[in-house]
Amino acid sequence: MAMKRGPDCRIENCKLAIENLQLRPPGSVCRFMKTFVGGLRMDPLHSPRAGSRGFVLILVLVIVMLASMVAASVLYLLRSEKTASAAGVSGEQAWAAAMSGVYQAMRIASRSPSDPTLWLDNPAAFKNQLVVDDGVNQWYFSVYSVGDPSSSEIRFGLTDEASRINVTHADAAVLERVPNLTPVLAQVLVDYAQTGRTFLPPSTNEFLDASLTNAAAASIRKIGCVDELLSVPGFYNALLYGEDANLNGNLDPNEDDGEASSPPDNQDAQLESGLRSLLTVFSYDLNVTDDGQPRQNLNDPELDLTNLELPQELLTYLEAARRQGQKFAHPADLLEASGKLKDEKGAVKDFASGVGKAELSSLLDRFSVTNETRLIGLVNLNTASAKILAALPGSDSGLAEAIVSARVGLSPEARHTPAWLYQEGLVNADLFKKMAPRLTTRGYQFHFHVLAYGVPAGTYRVIEAVIDTAVQPPAILLLRDLTRLGLPVGMGTLKEPARQTEASNG
Repeated sequence: MAMKRGPDCRIENCKLAIENLQLRPPGSVCRFMKTFVGGLRMDPLHSPRAGSRGFVLILVLVIVMLASMVAASVLYLLRSEKTASAAGVSGEQAWAAAMSGVYQAMRIASRSPSDPTLWLDNPAAFKNQLVVDDGVNQWYFSVYSVGDPSSSEIRFGLTDEASRINVTHADAAVLERVPNLTPVLAQVLVDYAQTGRTFLPPSTNEFLDASLTNAAAASIRKIGCVDELLSVPGFYNALLYGEDANLNGNLDPNEDDGEASSPPDNQDAQLESGLRSLLTVFSYDLNVTDDGQPRQNLNDPELDLTNLELPQELLTYLEAARRQGQKFAHPADLLEASGKLKDEKGAVKDFASGVGKAELSSLLDRFSVTNETRLIGLVNLNTASAKILAALPGSDSGLAEAIVSARVGLSPEARHTPAWLYQEGLVNADLFKKMAPRLTTRGYQFHFHVLAYGVPAGTYRVIEAVIDTAVQPPAILLLRDLTRLGLPVGMGTLKEPARQTEASNG
């Protein structure tokens, strides 16, 4: 039968070819299949690959597009990583510069605990100090504290914790004289700060607001910082922080607009900083002389009085007091002291200490009435505010203001012990004896903020710190990052002084 011609007969030809293949030997079948398949490939209209070429092209385009997206994502990630790395490096540089400010504060504060002129307000040592020029930015720090409440400006210096009342060793009678502390809150504070527990007598509930009466007692533990008072019933943000909600030491617009915005304020153009600026848990004095030697304990029966190089009148009085078994509450008890005591033969006679204005300062420096190495909770007569001084036993607002005014004109030598309070005629002997056990003229623990920043980048860090220079090496008692609360001063006010400092260091 003849084979049909033309494209329409291909199926029939294919069938015939297969029938013929079945009659051929195996080897010839393979050769035929190669020839047949090759013939099919020569036909562009009916090739099996013709329909897949478009699909392959689309697939290639999709792959190229995906590859481009992957490449773009990789480039974006690389750029983001680079940006994040740069930001991280700047942040670390700012932190390192801030820590330089902390160490600068340690160095300066360690030089003279009783001379606040070095650390209280010292812009030359604490304002816009150049740390390093890394070739891209110049890094600076400024150490500052809250200034006078009547001023909106910060002070470039430190605040000694001894200028505040230590709540761990204060009684309720003193604390209730602190502004904004009621007698009930003062007692609650004493209970919590000294025992770690709050005791709320039912009879006092009428004086307490809802937050106090409904709050659970605090957990039993010692207080670690004043900010923990927020967990004490009756204490809240406005009471603790006052109008300085962002802790930057500046009177910001929202802190002097009445009730228009948070925090609430009295719109008196003064920054009220709350209890946090009046209370502490860190302060203590060392029981040593001004030159660092251990003080002699007047109550120690083993103390050899004859080796103390004392005036004969005072030595005789001390020996008579020892025979009588008399104990002193404070060395100030010897000021203008007199009384009937027994002599060596047991006869009662009149004795006088002979301690007056001239002898008082040396007496307070050299002697103590305890062997304790740390004297906790004393208030620095040379740096405490009038609010704090007025709260001390025997004091009032008038005396406190007089003390603040009188100490301004005193030399560092004159005020190295609390004796000047009596020597300057501000108090008599009886009142001095009442106040002296609460007083010191030294500060070893310091509170401050550090602002570190880079020029021209503008990256900055703000940290809060409390240091203790009574130990060697000085220790950091508190370190907190306050950057999220914003700048204490406008960055524009920092750039110009920074350039001036850089030029002066060049």
